[in-house]
Formats: sequence, structure tokens, C-alpha cells
Amino acid sequence: MTIYYRTDSDGVVHQVWAQRQAASCAVASIWMARNKAKRMTFAETEWALAWRLYHKVVKGYMFAPSPSAPMTFDPGAHQPNQQTMGNMFSRFGTFMGQVAQLLRTDGLRVTTTPWSPGIKLLSHAISDTTPAIVLLGWYRGAHREAGHFIVAARRTQSGKIVYLDPWGGVLRELGVGPSYPPNGRFEQIAYISA
Repeated sequence: MTIYYRTDSDGVVHQVWAQRQAASCAVASIWMARNKAKRMTFAETEWALAWRLYHKVVKGYMFAPSPSAPMTFDPGAHQPNQQTMGNMFSRFGTFMGQVAQLLRTDGLRVTTTPWSPGIKLLSHAISDTTPAIVLLGWYRGAHREAGHFIVAARRTQSGKIVYLDPWGGVLRELGVGPSYPPNGRFEQIAYISA
């Protein structure tokens, strides 16, 4: 896991988790949103959080042994489904319902919107302690090619929303959607509070 410290236009410093594994944007977004909502930093690695998400939410095991060591998955060795942890985090990804379930398991209140391409963020619902996780779809014309999770971390004094993007550990200040550069569309939002 690589954490970058990024400063927004109001001078607020954010911890942005830059994902290492291709399909781990949900894991990184969960970590960043929990930090904002609980006003603390969690000492949890990408591998440990992914392991917990897969075993407690996807497979539903209440007890899962800790992983033996950090690792990554070769997409060429896996299928595009959630049948195994390798498949999920190398080629398939995570659903918003699974993200919300893990956040609730961690003691947070979560309200999700229905899936709807072109949805906009409710800016009044975003503050320093009430972030949102946004599911984006990457589109080519009308065709959805992939998904991606980002965090709406706070609203600036100028009214922009600070987005923390795990793809490269980027901070962007943009409007409430529904577009996200370069070709993303907001599809579903999970509003989070402690």
C-alpha cells in the first residue's frame, strides 16, 4: 500500500491510498472513507482489508484466518468472477452492496443510492466527517467498459467536492457529477457517517 498526502485548495491534508492491485479500488476507497468518517487512520494493509472483505462479505465466513503474506494476483491466471479471491481482485472487482456491508460491519452508517448511470452527488451530505464512496462506470460512448470506486471526501469553501482517487493516488476538485475524467460516469453512491 502506498499512501500519498495530498492538500486541497482549503489547505486540508488528505491521505490518498494508491491501489497496487488492479481491482482493489473498493478496498482503497473503504480505507479512505473509514478514516474520514471515524476521524482516524487505520493500520490495515491492502491485503488484510481485501482478505476481510472477501471472506466476511463475499463468502460470508464469520472467522477467516489471517493471510500469510501480502501478495498480488496475475489477471492472466484468473477468471472474471468472484468465485475466488484471486478472481475478484485481479479481474472482476467489487459491488457497491459489498462495500456498504463491510462498512456497516465496521460500525458505520451507510445509505446507498440505487444504481443509476448519470446520478449526481448530494453536496450538502458531504463534509469532513461524512464522506461518500462513488461507483463510477468507465464508458466508451454508451458502452460500459469497467467500474471504479473513488471517495468524495469533503466540500471546499468554493463549493467543489474533493475526490480521492486510488488510481494513482490522485486528489481532484470537481463538481457533483455525473461526469468524472476522462470518461467516467457516476453510477451509485454510498453516503457514510460514524
